[in-house]
Amino acid sequence: MPPSDVDIHLAVHSGSNCGDEATAKAREKVDEMRSKGDADSADTWLRIIVALGTFRRPPTDAQH
Repeated sequence: MPPSDVDIHLAVHSGSNCGDEATAKAREKVDEMRSKGDADSADTWLRIIVALGTFRRPPTDAQH
C-alpha cells in the first residue's frame, strides 16, 4: 500500500535536508524505479518531490 500524503509530508518535514540536493536525489530515485519497472515506487518519489517543493515555498500572507 502506498504511503499517504500525510506520511510523505511528515517524512519530508522531519528530514534534515529539504533543499535542491534532496530534490535531485528524489529525481534519481524516480529514474531508478522507472528503469526497474516499478511505477508505484516512482509515483511515490514524485509525490515526495512535490512535498519538497511545498516546504521550500515561502509562507503566504493569508489570514486564518
